[in-house]
Amino acid sequence: MQKPKHNNHFTPTAVIQKFLRKTSIFRRLTISFLLLIALSAAFITFFCIFRYSDLLQKKIEHSVSLMVQNAALKTQDVMQEYEELTVSFYGDSHLIRALQENASLKKTPDSPLYQENKSYIEKRLYHASSEKRNILNMQLVTPYCQYYMMEENGYRRGGCIRNLEEFYKSDFYLLPQEKKGYPIWIETEKQSSTFYQSEQNVYGFGNLITLCVGIYTPVDREFLGVLIVNIDLEAFSDIWNGSDSSKEGNAFLAGRDGLLMSYSPNMQAPSFPKSNAGYKQMLENGKGIVENTVNGQDILTAYQRIPSTNLITTYMVNERLAFESIYQLRNLCLLILAFVMGACVLIAYFVTRSISQPVEQLISVMQKVGNGQWTERYPNSGNDEITILGDCFNEMADKTNKLIEQVYLSEIRRQQISLSWKNAQLDALLMQINPHFLYNTLDIIRWEAMYEANGESRVTHMIEAFSRLCRMGIRSGSNTITLAEGIRHGETYMEVINFRHQYKIELEKDFSVDTEKVYVPQFMLQPLLENAVTHAFGDASKGYRILLKSWIEKEQLYITVTDNGKGMQPEECEKLNARLREPEDSKNNSESIGMVNVNQRIRLFYGSQYGLYIKSSPDTGTQITIILPVRNISEDMKMEVEDTKNGLSGTDYR
Repeated sequence: MQKPKHNNHFTPTAVIQKFLRKTSIFRRLTISFLLLIALSAAFITFFCIFRYSDLLQKKIEHSVSLMVQNAALKTQDVMQEYEELTVSFYGDSHLIRALQENASLKKTPDSPLYQENKSYIEKRLYHASSEKRNILNMQLVTPYCQYYMMEENGYRRGGCIRNLEEFYKSDFYLLPQEKKGYPIWIETEKQSSTFYQSEQNVYGFGNLITLCVGIYTPVDREFLGVLIVNIDLEAFSDIWNGSDSSKEGNAFLAGRDGLLMSYSPNMQAPSFPKSNAGYKQMLENGKGIVENTVNGQDILTAYQRIPSTNLITTYMVNERLAFESIYQLRNLCLLILAFVMGACVLIAYFVTRSISQPVEQLISVMQKVGNGQWTERYPNSGNDEITILGDCFNEMADKTNKLIEQVYLSEIRRQQISLSWKNAQLDALLMQINPHFLYNTLDIIRWEAMYEANGESRVTHMIEAFSRLCRMGIRSGSNTITLAEGIRHGETYMEVINFRHQYKIELEKDFSVDTEKVYVPQFMLQPLLENAVTHAFGDASKGYRILLKSWIEKEQLYITVTDNGKGMQPEECEKLNARLREPEDSKNNSESIGMVNVNQRIRLFYGSQYGLYIKSSPDTGTQITIILPVRNISEDMKMEVEDTKNGLSGTDYR
């Protein structure tokens, strides 16, 4: 069973092409250019924006996280410096002994030893606090009393605890004991209600953080008291220095009761939240980055907890500020995209116009040529394929025009050749008819002359020779004869001519060919000899001669008729040669049997590359060269001409 053939007219490709070809090339190219460029440019632009935004967001998050970590490490380093200061008290055996002695003398505080130990401890506190400029107060609180910072001159420095009973119940006193000598940092708001600069001050210390360390004996770990160090928060003011990104947001140090310190506040960046819920979550997680919305603003918060403390370093940034460079890049890309689109519109217009306009111009030229305006041509205006197509069309139009001209000229030429050939036939026929009539008449005259002279005489010989000449001219059948017959015809003509000259014109012969095997057109040599006798010699006198010479060269037969007559001027010779080269027409045919007729018959029979050529010099003589193809059989010139008329001959009639 034969399968049904698939109809290609309804394939998707064919349908799309059919739809597209309903519009002009200009619109198709313009729309396709714009779509391709616009889609690719838009895709690249938005892909780069989104990709860059994503990478930048990750970079910002990573950068912010590193900033917070770095700030936490710097904070921890600052705290470590103060912790190392407190550890030095454990290495002071004199201080430990003084605390132990005073603990045993707590019921007799007025004793000299007690006062001496107290003075040492308080001076020791003062000297230790002087090592750090941000220490506001440094105290030792024992179960029985509190020690202050004391200068050498007995002037008290630092602060004090006004209510020891409450202090003993607070975290400042209890937590260090739980840590068993490990430092603990306390940042609650209770600091300002616990530590005062003096007993008379209404307000306690503010803007501080407290370091508490339990003091124990080295051997039996007996509790001696708590070392209290109140530190100004300015000690942590440099932890965000060198961070350029902090200029885009706000950095904070926070504790359990809220904000402790703000670094380089930025009015456009978010502030630390008043709600304590966020702090508790950060305290539980330890570190991280969160995104939330506050007052309609998207906030990015990075935080990290200081180990073993309730302190948290925090960095908060408004995402709009952080991604401001992205938005600027987006706007710049959109501006560039608009500019590129405008440039693409211009480029698409000019490119498509450069294609569609030459095509339209070529179509117009084709239509004009199709309507008969053969002189219309496509102007060469470029180097592209359309120009090549236009050049090919111009070349085709030129060849078509030339072909039409050749057809017309060929027809005219054919008619001219036919007319020339008929004229040549008529001339030859007349040449045959006239000698035939003359031959009969002369034969009668010859017999009458013999009767009157009672035998042969000079007159009868002249009549007989002339009769032979006439008889040769009425030869019928083929149009070609052997070269030997042509020579005999010429000799007979010279015999007749010499009857009227006192000094006979010599006829010399030099043939390197077999004259009996080479065929030439009949009645060819006699007109040339007659031309020499008539024009070269005039009234013949002694010393004139004619040389007949023949040879074969490159499949061509050369025959020369050379006389030693008066010759011709160069201008006259060139004019005659030009006349022989002219096309054969009725004007030249009026010459009848002259040189032009001979040349015409040769060219009609063999082609325009054959014929006569004349060379002459004044007072030297004239040489007529006949160029013929070598023929070894007799031919009928009429058949050749009929073939030419039917378009079968390869003869070139230029």
